[in-house]
Amino acid sequence: LLQAGTQEVLLSDSIRMADKLKAAGVEVKLEVWPGMIHAFTGGFDDWFFESRLATQHVVKFIQQHLRA
Repeated sequence: LLQAGTQEVLLSDSIRMADKLKAAGVEVKLEVWPGMIHAFTGGFDDWFFESRLATQHVVKFIQQHLRA
């Protein structure tokens, strides 16, 4: 799971990484969050609803893959 905001300085890197992982046969999910900044999930829960929601996506992704 890769998460990046549209205001993320490394957005293009995240897109390239997702493309390369897919090409290598790795299951990958890229989420691009509108208006979000670099590391928006890291400690911004009080500022951005999206931060809390993105963290929930991480938890769900991990839980799904631990069961696989």
